[in-house]
Amino acid sequence: MPNYGEDVNLPTRMLTERQAAKEVLRLVETSNDINLAVAWATEGDVTEALLQSGKVSQAVVGTHMYVTAPPTLRKLADLPSARVVAPDKPRLFHPKVYLFKSGASAAAIVGSHNLTSSAFSSNVEASVLIEGDSSDSVLREVQQFIEKNWQGAEPIDDDFLFAYERQYEAKRQHHAELRTFRRVKRPAQGAKVASPLDISWREFVRRVKTDDRHDFEKRLVLLERARTLFAKRLTFAAMKPDERKAIAGTYGKVEPRLDDIEWAWFGTMFPQGDFKSLVNNDPAGLSVALDHIPLVGDITQAQYEAFVVEFRTTFKGKAHQGGYAVASRLLALKRPDVFVAVNSQNRRGLCEALVVAHSTLNLDNFWERIVEPIRMSPWWLAPRAKGGLEARLWDCRAAMLDSLYYEGKGGPG
Repeated sequence: MPNYGEDVNLPTRMLTERQAAKEVLRLVETSNDINLAVAWATEGDVTEALLQSGKVSQAVVGTHMYVTAPPTLRKLADLPSARVVAPDKPRLFHPKVYLFKSGASAAAIVGSHNLTSSAFSSNVEASVLIEGDSSDSVLREVQQFIEKNWQGAEPIDDDFLFAYERQYEAKRQHHAELRTFRRVKRPAQGAKVASPLDISWREFVRRVKTDDRHDFEKRLVLLERARTLFAKRLTFAAMKPDERKAIAGTYGKVEPRLDDIEWAWFGTMFPQGDFKSLVNNDPAGLSVALDHIPLVGDITQAQYEAFVVEFRTTFKGKAHQGGYAVASRLLALKRPDVFVAVNSQNRRGLCEALVVAHSTLNLDNFWERIVEPIRMSPWWLAPRAKGGLEARLWDCRAAMLDSLYYEGKGGPG
């Protein structure tokens, strides 16, 4: 156990974000040897000053959660003294420690400042500056800590850079998502129906299968057939006219239906005259809108918003504009694992369960009010079953949610 009694009189000072930047730049100028161990590193004035100083004798940088920027890693790779802790290391590498030495004197900055531009400018940060002699025990401990972690790290070679850069690009889209916070409303006490946020997978399966107002199997077959059409034709515009009518739900009551499926499940759109005309005669705009939604994989809010822009453009100059009922029908049939078709028969029930106003629901707030809460619900987050009926339901789980909040008499339409 180190004895820090001898160090009680060492000068110490707290540094906030910009104060720390000023001190680091000063110490870079006055020191002749620099050591550091940080969780993350990105471009910035402080980073550039350290790397250009020619004084860094040991640097170890972490890459967990892919925050460290590849261009900064490439610059570090030019320093023989720099090493990296890979993202797959089981222990999260999270220190922020800097040591500056000048002859017998030494100074350490220890706290929350990573080697990033935001840490030294816009973030709320706090670190402590400790100044003394290199022989002081606390400063020796700082040196030993950096040395130990440097020894356990790996060189920043071309193989590591190649692998990290490719995976950084693939995972970068999730960085912004991690910074969002949805103020989802708590389920109302004594509500007539359970909130999606309170339903487990087992309960979801039970409720959907035992709903006596909808035909579970027929609805599931419809959704699976729709996914098959999108996979086969790739775009909405490339579908045959009867296939487009099936997806859009615009069949008349007496028309022969594709594959003898009752396509009015999930909301009939037959009364939507302008929409029917687009589906039959000019589907290109709707097709471009749907192209923003990938057939597999994650769907981002940006992709949804791009869909909305194109969807609205399609109805420009029309007497009746396409609303969330039409849009969510198309979305649910392309991606029933993510979207639920919301219409006059289930809007009130679903909105009340999610504690949002049904009267102000629109395409602009549909993602935040409907899609996001669904995607944080226990039943939606449950792992996919290995096979059988539950696996089929899991693949269409968001679209099948509508039956729990249906207020009509039941049946298609």
